[in-house]
Amino acid sequence: MKRITPNLLISALFISTAFPALAETSDDVGQLAQSTPTTRTIFVKMDDISYSQKTIDVQPGETVRFVLKNEGALMHEFNIGQAATQLEHQLEMAALFKDGTLTPTGMAESIVWHERYGTGEANPPGYPEVIKAKHDDPNAILVEPGTTKEFVWTFPKAGSLSFACTLPGHYQAGMVGEFALR
Repeated sequence: MKRITPNLLISALFISTAFPALAETSDDVGQLAQSTPTTRTIFVKMDDISYSQKTIDVQPGETVRFVLKNEGALMHEFNIGQAATQLEHQLEMAALFKDGTLTPTGMAESIVWHERYGTGEANPPGYPEVIKAKHDDPNAILVEPGTTKEFVWTFPKAGSLSFACTLPGHYQAGMVGEFALR
């Protein structure tokens, strides 16, 4: 069995996290952005199965910094997209719950034991690594209960967009809103 060298693993992790702009986005949806001093800030409170707003006014091409505060007991998502992609994303999120990657209150952690190479009594037989699940979607962010996160987005010039929590049952319970591009 081939071993992945630590340098190769670190390089792969760096590339996958350092270049989020390479993630697939569409001109119809907008894109993840960096906050600037002139970026407008919108506060969104999340309770169990609701957002504090049902409609958010944005300007075409505007960059907005969302401050998302989850005051509920369940994890929620702030996902920006068109209605059809929101429905598709619900299936992906359901699969993450089914396989245990996500739980109702957060991302799962697992312990993986790695084989330690070497001989002698000084080397224990292995070492543990705690691995936290990841949710890498450029147009969405997960917000655990009792936490506040920021999400900066540049909106397209025109189109119909919504924001939603696509965790199982949340969208169906009404945790969805619309962006009014004016």
